[in-house]
Amino acid sequence: MRIGTGYAGADNLQAKRSVKEPGKRFRDLGYSGGVAGNTAWTARAERHLPVPGEAEEEDKAGETVEAAEGSGSRSEAEKIYQAAVAGKPNPIGSMREPAKVPYGHLAKDGVIEYNGVVFVCDERTNSICLGDMTDEKNVLNIPLSGGGHLKVNRNSIGLLSKAASMFSPEDLNLIMRAIAEDTKIQSVKKEIEDEEASIGNQLRGDGAAEAEKSDGEEGDI
Repeated sequence: MRIGTGYAGADNLQAKRSVKEPGKRFRDLGYSGGVAGNTAWTARAERHLPVPGEAEEEDKAGETVEAAEGSGSRSEAEKIYQAAVAGKPNPIGSMREPAKVPYGHLAKDGVIEYNGVVFVCDERTNSICLGDMTDEKNVLNIPLSGGGHLKVNRNSIGLLSKAASMFSPEDLNLIMRAIAEDTKIQSVKKEIEDEEASIGNQLRGDGAAEAEKSDGEEGDI
């Protein structure tokens, strides 16, 4: 037996329970209604999400910057690729070859001109040359700190003072020391030569005196 089945207000109570007011729960939470509440929530969420069009534009802008930054490397890579396909040597490698003579980065057409002083590059001996190199006995050969040599004719040593700032402090020290040592050596050599010449003159003089003396003695006989 169901209690209250015949009660007159039971049907009205059940009818009230079955009627649902749309949007009531959303309205209780502060939104204007069910559908409107969903729309408002979606609008609020969209304000925090990236717009598809803007994201694409940002990606394109980034790609453009990257393309501009990498254009140099791609152009070099393209040159290398084309050279490889054609069977030619690497064009970039030839540009990056180290200098074959000291201070070769200053050279132009095999010549270094610095403050009016002209050095000729000799790749065969890894040297830069100042002055006449015809007579090797009159050429001072100075090893440099980075490898290679400075060859300078003794008659052109005075020109080095004008190009002193071209050399590194280490090389300048080596050059000055070598010149000082060579000056001492040449001075000693000159003294020896002078002594030898003096002795030779003395011997020749003594020989001439002896000859004159012997001639006089023969005349007396």
